[in-house]
Amino acid sequence: MRWLGGVAACALVAVAQQPQQVDEVRVSAHAYTPPEDRLSTQVQLVQVGVVVRDPRGRAVSGLKRADFEILDDGKPRAIAAFSVETHGLAQAAASAGGPATTASSGGPLPAPRYTLLFFDDLHGTSGELQHTQAAARRFIQDGLGPGARAAVFSASEGLTLDFTADPAALTAAIEKLRSHTRLPESGLMPCPRIAPYQAYLIANGLDNCALTAAVLEAQACSGSFATPTPVTPSMPSVLLCNGARISVVDPIFTAVKSQAELTWQQTNEISLNSFDALANAVARLARVPGTRVLLMASTGFVSGNMEGERADAIDRAIHAGIVINALDAKGLWSEPPVRPFDEGIPQTAALPAQAFMFEASSNGARIDALNTVMAEFTAGTGGLFFHNGNDLAAGFAQLAAVPETTYLLAFRPDDRAAAGTYHKLKVRLTAKNGDYVQARPGYFTPSNAPVEATAARRKFDSEALAADTMADFPVQLAGRLSKTEKGDPVLSLVIHVDIDKLDFAERDGRQIQRLAFLGALMDARGKLVTAKEGAMELALKEGNLVWLSAIGVNATLTLGAPPGPYRVRVVVQEAGGKMAALNQVVDIPK
Repeated sequence: MRWLGGVAACALVAVAQQPQQVDEVRVSAHAYTPPEDRLSTQVQLVQVGVVVRDPRGRAVSGLKRADFEILDDGKPRAIAAFSVETHGLAQAAASAGGPATTASSGGPLPAPRYTLLFFDDLHGTSGELQHTQAAARRFIQDGLGPGARAAVFSASEGLTLDFTADPAALTAAIEKLRSHTRLPESGLMPCPRIAPYQAYLIANGLDNCALTAAVLEAQACSGSFATPTPVTPSMPSVLLCNGARISVVDPIFTAVKSQAELTWQQTNEISLNSFDALANAVARLARVPGTRVLLMASTGFVSGNMEGERADAIDRAIHAGIVINALDAKGLWSEPPVRPFDEGIPQTAALPAQAFMFEASSNGARIDALNTVMAEFTAGTGGLFFHNGNDLAAGFAQLAAVPETTYLLAFRPDDRAAAGTYHKLKVRLTAKNGDYVQARPGYFTPSNAPVEATAARRKFDSEALAADTMADFPVQLAGRLSKTEKGDPVLSLVIHVDIDKLDFAERDGRQIQRLAFLGALMDARGKLVTAKEGAMELALKEGNLVWLSAIGVNATLTLGAPPGPYRVRVVVQEAGGKMAALNQVVDIPK
């Protein structure tokens, strides 16, 4: 999610543009995956995928409902639904569409196994990516194993090679990967050096020492070692880590705050791009049969304030029956004290002692913050996290495996809990036998009333793949064709909604409405080829509501697909459940 004032947000755009509209339109977009009935959720249930491992890391099978207990914010919850998924060879063969067959020796034939190699090339250095590529090539050359297929997916470009068992093609695709780091660890400026993690702390008011370090370094950069101008009790000020105060209008303070906020804004956008890419990777992997693993190779990234995005990624993987394994591309982490030797302040100045102390003391917390996203993905989907090791080739081999047994648990949350709040979740075994549990760390309560929200979502999903038209409110569709730098065709769907016909709810002096969008391409047989969904949350002041009611809003969903004829399906749903749906035919040329 991100807040915008009529500017682009990846694949979903609110087109209205006016200075007063800043922070009144919130949008998001990600790949759409059709729902699967894996576990009954007709009542408000929270589903949790659980993998139990013994002290040697092997998956434990044979457990029953009574072997588990769930704590929701420390309070026990009854397990309302329980099932077991076995990813053995016979089961995987059956899931691929045929019976479990037997080789002449009497043993089962190898089952289809799909591994999507996800390279996060938006973060980390070129050297770290090259180290990861070498390990991945060795993993491929050592052999995927019988019945195995792999695909190569990068965060910057998407799917670069679809599933294949050809080692040469996989090796070539891996070798072509290049680093597309959009923000170096040194931040936007060499002096003061405000790294992404430090910017996160400053911009969100989480650590006065982070702010102090940046302010003192900024003073050193400017050649001024004097303490900040004294402030009077009536003057707005901020407490620094050393007990001093600095005026909020002090030029150095305003410069540091602006640099930190801009750095955090860019860090946040890049992290959101990684989440979008991961959603697309999960959607692609969800369409293949057999056992499925997403192997994420990344140095990690700062995802503070993004609990919702992390929970959504875990939900999508659990829903599709996908295990996410992660490999920390940093390897056995080490770096010079404070900062790399080539990232120092000008030789005419010395690094202030408090800046040195902050960076030395916060390195561990920074690494933990980078690794949080990978640790939660793996724990929440029953995967493994390979980190603090330099043998990345062994890490690839270890992470390509699927846990043989996954337990699916579900419980009813407290219906009195505030909507949209985050709840810590803990699943544990009733027997204390040394085995350990991997499960998602938490969940968000629904933003709307549970029954109505579930019914509305089901209606949206049912209409996504339908062919009828609906017109509860006016919607128009336009499209434009373009090509990527590689020459691949891209279709942009421009969806215009007349919000003058929608009902808005008033909250805190603003007019509230939420629109859900879906754009899909169907082939001649009505099969879904590709789809993307998005949401636009409007919290408009009265003047802007009048203005937008006169012109409407546009949303753009961008889809890539091979050349050929398609049926375009567009669905729009507003917060009250009213819908509009239409179809058009398009022929994507070569």
